[in-house]
Amino acid sequence: MGKRKVYGDPRFQNLDLFKDHLTLVDVNYENNRKELEQLYDEYESKTPVVGELFNVVYVGISQGYFNFEGGFKDFVRIEDKPSEASYLKNTNIGDSLDVLITNIDEDNFFIKASFVELYEGIARKNLISLEEGSAVVCYVKEMTPAGYSVDIQFEGVVLPGFMPNTLAGINKLHNPESILGQTFDVMIESYSRDEGTYIVSRRKFLQSLVPQEIKKLEHGKIYVGHVTGTTDFGVFVEFNGCLTGMVHKTNMNPELGLSMNQITPGLTIEFFIKEIIKDKIILTQILRETLWDTIKVGQGITGKVRDLKPFGALVTLDDETNGLIHTSELDKSNQKISSGQEVKVKVIAVDRANRKIFLSLQ
Repeated sequence: MGKRKVYGDPRFQNLDLFKDHLTLVDVNYENNRKELEQLYDEYESKTPVVGELFNVVYVGISQGYFNFEGGFKDFVRIEDKPSEASYLKNTNIGDSLDVLITNIDEDNFFIKASFVELYEGIARKNLISLEEGSAVVCYVKEMTPAGYSVDIQFEGVVLPGFMPNTLAGINKLHNPESILGQTFDVMIESYSRDEGTYIVSRRKFLQSLVPQEIKKLEHGKIYVGHVTGTTDFGVFVEFNGCLTGMVHKTNMNPELGLSMNQITPGLTIEFFIKEIIKDKIILTQILRETLWDTIKVGQGITGKVRDLKPFGALVTLDDETNGLIHTSELDKSNQKISSGQEVKVKVIAVDRANRKIFLSLQ
């Protein structure tokens, strides 16, 4: 009979110590070496295979390893470290569980396995196959020049992820360090096979919340947000976690005593909801009625030509309301107008859903 390769503890090479492990066979430990060799060669066992899953029985811990009986010629061993130990919570000696064989050292007769690699592998497959729009939890660990290193917490395991700066918020973060150490929901944007890293997007998750959050908005209620940017005509404000609105400069509260160049990203301001046009939110710090609130078809108004375009003339009706005289209406009037000119116009249509006003010359 040819002698089999022995997997497991190198102490088996000294058959005087084999008695410490051959617990299932009634052996007279004073028998000579040949009898022990014969028993060992005849011992029925399975062959471990790297990358395969095996059901094993927990038998205890020794010499820095969790030991398991799996029907092999030696124990299956998993390193005693926190990441592996977390899967043995509430596990007792004699309990059976699955492990993944990760390495077989034939020279030293050693079988190694892992819970982490097993469950990470399962989690990776499930993460890739998540339905579009599903959220996962991530923890922001540290900043890099291009974004943030994050830990994705999914199905009880932690997977490496990366969040680019541009995907860290619904708008550009005025303080990039503000999200360090935070845990929040994100969506998977893509997977980098070269890096073995998932690209995640907080922005995508926040955008998914916008429709429901818009429905919750109330007119007349005071809201608080922070400035994300300014333009010549107004201030953009982020609020309620995922919403962005614009306060026209004429609707800024003059009592604040702030000029437009004094309003910087990160400044906290209070405001009201003025109007919601599809997914555009118009804000105001002053509750008042404007031309847009009262304008009607057939109404005559005096305005100023702001610009001439190939499709018509843009006319300013008040500080925050503009209208359009289409080229077809200009042709009908046979009037020549120029930029900056005051004109008398009539309202011929109002598209409130898109905040558009169509005019003709009087």
